Formats: sequence, C-alpha cells, structure tokens
Amino acid sequence: MDLPLHIARRYIFSRRLSLVNVITFISMLGVAGMSAALVVILSVFNGFDSLISSMVNQFDPDLKVTPAKGKTMILDSHKRSQLGSIEGVEAVAYTIEETALFQYDNYQYIATLKGVDDSYAKVCDIPATVFLGEYLLQDTSGVPFAVLGADIAASLWVQTNGLTPMKVYAPLRNAKAAISPAEAFAKGNVMPSGIFHIHQDFDNKYVIAPLSFAKSLMELENDEYSAVEIRVSNGRAGTVASKIKDLLGDGYVVKDRYQQQDTLYKIMQSEKLSIFVMLTFIIIIASFNIVGALAMLVIDKKGDIATLSHLGADGTFLRRIFVKTGHLITVTGAVVGIVLGLLVCWLQMEFQLLKFPEGSYIIDAYPVEIRMLDIVATAVVVTVIGFLATIIPTRNIKI
Repeated sequence: MDLPLHIARRYIFSRRLSLVNVITFISMLGVAGMSAALVVILSVFNGFDSLISSMVNQFDPDLKVTPAKGKTMILDSHKRSQLGSIEGVEAVAYTIEETALFQYDNYQYIATLKGVDDSYAKVCDIPATVFLGEYLLQDTSGVPFAVLGADIAASLWVQTNGLTPMKVYAPLRNAKAAISPAEAFAKGNVMPSGIFHIHQDFDNKYVIAPLSFAKSLMELENDEYSAVEIRVSNGRAGTVASKIKDLLGDGYVVKDRYQQQDTLYKIMQSEKLSIFVMLTFIIIIASFNIVGALAMLVIDKKGDIATLSHLGADGTFLRRIFVKTGHLITVTGAVVGIVLGLLVCWLQMEFQLLKFPEGSYIIDAYPVEIRMLDIVATAVVVTVIGFLATIIPTRNIKI
C-alpha cells in the first residue's frame, strides 16, 4: 500500500469541508477547465483544417506534373501513353493555364483561364462544386462553354442562361512590342455554363474552359501543356510520383496535394501550434492555483506533520504526501477536463449546438474533429506542468 498516496487522497476527498478543501477543488476545476478548453479549441481547429483541406482537394489533383522551367512543356503521345499505363494511375488530365481578361456585357475581370480535357472531371471533383448551372465545357455542335468561380461570376454578373457569350482576351504568344495594344491579344468567346464554389482562392481566380479552346487562343502546339494532373489509387501517391520522376526525368516537377498548397498547409499548422502554445502559457498561469492550494494545505496540516514526525516519518515521507496530493489534483483535473472536452465535442458533432449566423458560411455549425494526438498532447502538457508546480510548495517541508 502506498501510504503517502492514501493520505493524499484523504486530504483531497475528505468528508470534512474546510476552506483548504474548497481551494483545492477550485485548483482542480482550474486544471479541468483548461484541459477541456484545450481539447475543444484544438478539435474545432481540426474541424476547420479538415474542412479547408477537403475544399482544396476538390480542385487539386492527387499529383500534378509541371515543367521545372518555363510555363509549358512538350509531352508527345508516347510519353502520355506511358503516364497513363503506370500502375496506380486511375486518370490523367492535361491542362493549360494562362492569365486572361474576361468581359461579360460591360463588366471585366482578370483571372486565370484553365483549359482542361475530357478527363479532368475524373481527376478533380469540380462537377460536384457547381451550384448554379451545370458542368459543361462543350456541346454537341462544338461550341465552347466555361465554368466560372463564384467570385468571378459575381464580379461579371454572369448569367448561365446560354444567351450572352463571355469574351476572352489572352496575350499573344509571339506578339511584337511595336504593334498596338488591341493587336497584342487573341480574342475568343465562350458561353458560361456553370458557377462553382470551392474556396476564395479558387473562386476568384479560375475560369475552366475546353483545352482545345485554350490552345487555340494561346497558339500552342498539339503536344504542349502547362501541367499534367493525375488521380491515383489510395495510398499510392508516393510510389506513383517516384515512377513519374523516373519516366520524365529532371525537367519536370511532381507535386502531391500538400506540396501544391504548401503555403496554406504551413499557415494552418503554424496557427494551430500558436494556439497550442498560447493555451499552454495559460495553463502555466492556472497551475499557480495548485501552488497556492498546496501551500495552504501544508500550513493547514502542520498538526498532522508533527504527529507523523513523532511516529517516525522523515522529511522525504512528508514531502511525498503533499507531492502526491499535487499529482492527484493535476491528474484528476486533467482526466475530468479531457472527458468534459470530449463530451462538448461530441455534443457539437451530434447536435450542432453552436451555429453560424444563417447564410454567413458554407456550413451551418462549427466543425469539430477529435484527433488522438491532440488528446495525448493535452494530457502530457497539463500533467507535466501540474507535476512541476507541486515542487515549489513542497520542497521546503521540514520536520
């Protein structure tokens, strides 16, 4: 039997209610409150992280191949056939991107024209993001259509009724400096067919049109592309990327989804780390409640200390009693707080108690995602800080 632990447990959970017991419970509640707050805040941040990642993944392919230098690359039919036959590759789309000026009636907007082939819908989930109109890039008569980002469509006041074409102006590839500005741009018309909504970074940047239209407008060769976008089997991205690098050589860059949006993911990770550090400092401040509670408990139990010393207890034994008391306060508070935080997260996931104002966001309530790593990190941080806090009031206990 661990006698110091038994005595510490009696001190905390004593049936006799005293001011010291009240202060002890307050310090325990402080630890529990901070533990619960840490679990809830990190879980909500995880929810936003997953939400943004899922939206970005609707536009970004599993793998994207781009030229190491320049804006375009040449891929002949043999290389394209080899890319499609790599084990693990489910679909391959070839795309062209160029900055262009779009005009609809009297409104103008500068955005990126993205020309895509028929396989693009198999690589990315763009059709699922179209909320107005439909995902249509070309009709049976060969007329080119375009799908616009929501912010672009709003700026141009685009209507997807098929009545008014949208004019596209792209800089000529071999334009000479001496010609007039009007002659420096290639012109074309597309019919708006749909409007997609993913994320602001895409909604205000991209207009998706047929690859043939984009190539004709930009005067590109048949085998010339800006990127190759690839969908791979689950868990095969790393293996497929290595095979693509071996096939194409050093003149190409192969990026996975994280590398395509590395800045965004790094920002989200740094924000989460910042939140965790700030809450850790708050937990450190809250741990002073433990210091105060133990200091008062030592004063309140001077009679017990004298009695135990007369019975043969040495200074180490007495210090262990109050150290164990601090450990119990910390562990109990951490366990209660984590359980309470998980309960709050579960209630939010099941019943969506905390909602956004109607129409203010693409989701109705705060997203929550519980991750085991965050639970472990919370338990470790709270326990370590609490254990260190017990050293201060117990180190000078004397017989």
